[in-house]
Amino acid sequence: LEIEVTLALSCEVFQIIFRMKSLALLYIVTVSLSLFTPSDGVKKRSSLLSFLRGAKDGENGGTPCAACSILLGLVDQLAEIYNASIADAMSLFCSYLPKGGYRDACGVLVKEFGPAIIALAAEEVSSDMICHAIDICTQTTNEYCHLYPVRNSVKKLDVQLMVARGTARNVRGRPFEFPDLCNISTVKPICEIIYRFDEENYPLEDFDVDLFSRLVTLRGTSWRGKDCDDLSQDFHPGKKTTGDTVFDSNCNGVFGYDISTGKSFEEQWCADTHQMGVVGLGDSFTAHFRIPQEWATAADLNEPILKDLPFAVENEFDWPMLSSTTGYKNSTWDVIQGPVDSFYLRLRELNRCNHRDYQNIGVNGDDSEQMSKSTMYTMARNKSTDHPVFVSLALLGNDVCHSEHDTEHMTPPDEFYSLQLKVLQHIDNTVPAGSVVLAMGLIDGRILYETMSKRIHPLGAWRKDVTYGAFYDFLNCLYISPCFGWLNTNETWRNRTAVRARELSDALKAVVTNNSFTNIKVHYIDFPLDTVIDRWHTSGGQTWQLIQPVDGFHPSQYAVALFTDVIWEQVKKEAPDFIPPINPNNEKIIERFKDQGGY
Repeated sequence: LEIEVTLALSCEVFQIIFRMKSLALLYIVTVSLSLFTPSDGVKKRSSLLSFLRGAKDGENGGTPCAACSILLGLVDQLAEIYNASIADAMSLFCSYLPKGGYRDACGVLVKEFGPAIIALAAEEVSSDMICHAIDICTQTTNEYCHLYPVRNSVKKLDVQLMVARGTARNVRGRPFEFPDLCNISTVKPICEIIYRFDEENYPLEDFDVDLFSRLVTLRGTSWRGKDCDDLSQDFHPGKKTTGDTVFDSNCNGVFGYDISTGKSFEEQWCADTHQMGVVGLGDSFTAHFRIPQEWATAADLNEPILKDLPFAVENEFDWPMLSSTTGYKNSTWDVIQGPVDSFYLRLRELNRCNHRDYQNIGVNGDDSEQMSKSTMYTMARNKSTDHPVFVSLALLGNDVCHSEHDTEHMTPPDEFYSLQLKVLQHIDNTVPAGSVVLAMGLIDGRILYETMSKRIHPLGAWRKDVTYGAFYDFLNCLYISPCFGWLNTNETWRNRTAVRARELSDALKAVVTNNSFTNIKVHYIDFPLDTVIDRWHTSGGQTWQLIQPVDGFHPSQYAVALFTDVIWEQVKKEAPDFIPPINPNNEKIIERFKDQGGY
């Protein structure tokens, strides 16, 4: 299997090395096995790199088991929708994937597992049971984890499993072991490249090492303003300058000079206008994690719907260009609906000289410990040569959310206080004077289970047989839930998690109240969930529409835009000095430079 997967991918390797694009085409095995599993609960342990190295997260098969059940469930539904055999349905699913490495590797996986799946399907074995039979799902905690309803049978469950495994072994002859793909000579150098953006969260292509790039994905311009010269650290978004008579050193699209005055346009229209960039430090809320509903709905699957899969994979299934902190464009994707509003767009509207000055340093699964150890150091700002920044510090859940079935993995309030203080002190030592930090408290996630548990999940849309409650239970059984405490049948667990979240919010508020800083002003706000829900209801919406339909955990695009508006209005009221004045030269800049070079 290792050799065949490598052959399926080898045609992409030279593109990756020489063009430094589409690196995620090497992840097709990972994508095929873990496409629909939320990433926060297992944090960095479930990174693409760790999976390529053969790491297994969770229990009872973990992420591979979840992906197997989900993907085979979709194939099973495709067979029913199109009145096709399981073999034809598997081929149909592969044909929907983007051409090249994705589709080829899907074919390799079908070749490896297809005969056993076909044999088991002929015995009317469920998708979950098939995944157990071919040894992708296990029972390390003596639990039979299943997403889909257990099918009625005169045989007991353990007998069904024994018979199914016997059928699979007769066809395949051996159990499956996940290979360490990074030990394959062809893939090993690629794994070393992956480490830069997958583990360190730096742009993959950054020749001058200023943390800005010209690539769109792979922690490039989707995440940070486009570098206008990737061969010089003197050229990057956010730089102070009054020159730029010929070149655009701060990448904001304002350059050249006015013949009538002899001054550069940068000096004439941007100097002394209180320029301010945006930095988002946070978790998957900041990064804006989402998986389109159509990708998890069998009846909606087709080749056009999945055409943007490589883009999503290369961005870690995050959409920072649509986020509340650094969103900068309206959605052009068929699978994403809803408005885009962000702190960056608000500041750009106030001052067009802020164009491209944004950094989204949101990391799926980040908590206060990870932020203080590594993530905060990827913020690019020079206190002497760059403009001030508006920093959004939003660790909304991972200090209480984890996949383990205990409270020991929740961050204690005193530790949270120390870690958040460390982060604020680092920001203070890094950014220019005049910068501001908006520190947000944790969310109360009890609304998730209360709202979603009885609704039908997209994975069960065809047969109406999978609720969000069943989906949450499945992830908890595998120990890969993004939040065991909140996505839990047990109300006591949900309340206990909410209590700790409140304690941590109070600790962050105390950090802001009890400490002073040199270069930054800091303002604390409780996360305005109730206000957003009330406003949405007033407009005629329902609460479930504010929640991502696939993971049932993250905010929808509509919610993200609403959060931006509510938070911005709250900041204007409570901390008006955080908002810089309007640049009176905006219209002149628009007339002269139009879109200022875009993004």
